[in-house]
Amino acid sequence: MLDHPLSPGPTSAIEKGPWHYGADYIAVYFEAEPASLQSLIPKPFDVDGGLCNAYVCEIVSVGDSNPEMAATRPDRTVYQEAAVGVRCRHGEKAGVFYPVMWVTTEWSLLRGILNGYQKRLADAISMTKLHPSNPGLKPLGPGSDLGGFCVKGPETTLSLRTRIERQGTPADLPSFGATFGFRRFPQTDRSQGTVDEPVEILKSNSRVTDVWIGSGEVRTTLEVGKVKTLMGAAYRSGFTISGSKALT
Repeated sequence: MLDHPLSPGPTSAIEKGPWHYGADYIAVYFEAEPASLQSLIPKPFDVDGGLCNAYVCEIVSVGDSNPEMAATRPDRTVYQEAAVGVRCRHGEKAGVFYPVMWVTTEWSLLRGILNGYQKRLADAISMTKLHPSNPGLKPLGPGSDLGGFCVKGPETTLSLRTRIERQGTPADLPSFGATFGFRRFPQTDRSQGTVDEPVEILKSNSRVTDVWIGSGEVRTTLEVGKVKTLMGAAYRSGFTISGSKALT
């Protein structure tokens, strides 16, 4: 992959991948109205039943080309993210599409757009952080009350809350399948080409740990219709993204 922008070395906004991620999530799973959801999803993807997830998370990410940035440039390895995902299908393949994914750093924004995520910069993303040495806070467990929100301009675009009831396993989390995206770079002049392609994000090394399950509440400015909350969760996840492949 070329340096992006084209300036090479440390002035590049994106280091070469593959990129590795570790994230702490607070999530809510819910059902919404399929007709409303379809208006958020580009063709050729089709909404599959109305299952959605919403989350806020903090992510630590490094690229294969420069993993030592965790020490030398920690500002280039940590960011916050908030998103709403919709279960959908591309032909016979099941997956999840994120109509909007808000992030807090330029490099995660540009990396995501290259791979087909619909990313936007947030003004603020915040989530509950518990610390085992804080005498005023109990450790994560039954009874923990967790929350998070995303702000863009005058709007709180996403807010959620999870009340933990029990420890869980990865099998307790609803499965969505593949992760879909859409790479769209329209013409601004007739002399230019256009990129308009559905893609599947190339994920590997996926793992989920420290799962906690409970009830949840969610609000979003996205037009999803009537919401029926199914469950809340807190968990950790790790994975690698090497790019994305075009779907035919």
